[in-house]
Amino acid sequence: MATIRLRRIVTALAVIVALAATAAAPALATPIRVEGPRATIYQGNLVPATGALRDNTGVTHYTTKQTALGALVAASRSKPFPMTLGWFDIAGGGWNGFFLRSINGVTPPATTAGWFTKVNQRLLDVGSGAAAVTKSSTVLVFYSTYDEDFQPVPTLAIGANRASTRVGLPVTVTVNQFDNDGVGTPGIGAWIWVNGVGTKVDSTGHAVIRLGKPGLYAIRATKQGTIRSRTVWVRAISS
Repeated sequence: MATIRLRRIVTALAVIVALAATAAAPALATPIRVEGPRATIYQGNLVPATGALRDNTGVTHYTTKQTALGALVAASRSKPFPMTLGWFDIAGGGWNGFFLRSINGVTPPATTAGWFTKVNQRLLDVGSGAAAVTKSSTVLVFYSTYDEDFQPVPTLAIGANRASTRVGLPVTVTVNQFDNDGVGTPGIGAWIWVNGVGTKVDSTGHAVIRLGKPGLYAIRATKQGTIRSRTVWVRAISS
């Protein structure tokens, strides 16, 4: 009986320790980028905000769920930049009813443009306050004109085959273009920009660049009729 009692005590202690470790585990950051009509407003990794948030009429709404909107709110507090939110009562509780009215002082014209949100390159079909995110999600909030079906323009994604290279050695940069369903295709026609110098990608969405001197280089892609890519960084070291 004493042995059984001891085993039960040990098991109970193990459960308590596991629960304590779980409670103490830090929240994990989500990549978030905010693209305005002319420039990037924010790019970084942040823990999405939760708790209380006011709409444009001063009414406060609450959530404990980490969402795409929470990532945007965290970005607006980190930089900071202003934003205003409207509310739809029919969307439900939590932060589900929030919609974006303005970001960084930019209020879109109601009939031609808007603020849109993609998670993992897929356009949300719910409000950003209803879209749950995790550390593996990527959130993109962007200003765009839209077509007769209220669909924004495609978005660009960029990647480099290495984060560090020796001066003069080739670095392959890949650009993909994503539609609103999150389907990617080679970013044909895109330009890669490194310190103001442009290189056009080939028919597979690739370009080879060489960095001429030591330093940290910001690299991004643009293409007319799309949303610019994030910035990637490649460090060149002396050969």
